[in-house]
Amino acid sequence: MTPTAPAKTAFAPLTLAGPRVLLRAPIETDAEARRSLGYDPVILRAYGQDTERLPTMTAARATSWLREQRDSGAWMITVAGALVGAVRLHSRVEVDRRAQIAIGLLDADQLGRGLGTEAMRLVIDHAFDGLGLHRLSLRVLAGNDRAIRCYRRLGFVEEGRERQSARVPGGWEDDLLMGLLADEWAAREVAT
Repeated sequence: MTPTAPAKTAFAPLTLAGPRVLLRAPIETDAEARRSLGYDPVILRAYGQDTERLPTMTAARATSWLREQRDSGAWMITVAGALVGAVRLHSRVEVDRRAQIAIGLLDADQLGRGLGTEAMRLVIDHAFDGLGLHRLSLRVLAGNDRAIRCYRRLGFVEEGRERQSARVPGGWEDDLLMGLLADEWAAREVAT
């Protein structure tokens, strides 16, 4: 099988490699990989989505998902060549040297193995050391304990809460706003 070249993206993300995770630009075969992963109730629940009526991941939805990843300059998170998720920097403000970071794992079998933490660590290193950013921020549903533990392990601190900002099945949920500064990250890296 001939390897597929990376598709054109909003920006061409560098390939970032960790001990188990490889972050790369989206490629055409990612649409089929996304379709085959489907929607997992564990993952949808973490995002506050309805798990009673799971939608079908059609080829059209998978193609649309891939287009969104390309357009946002996302990295595909892969393990041993298999797609397991995506991570991206967004809402970058050059003058303030800040951006937001977002991650989504797609394969519930890969949860709890530290792969999201490793992927985040690679992007955080790139954001602070490669891009010279001063600050990263993110938002997460207050009930997404797994993600919050990951972000805290990486040094993100809770900076605020938007009360009842996310409509979830059965009502509303708060969003936590978390941030990490370059000097905090550097101090953690020196300490380890």
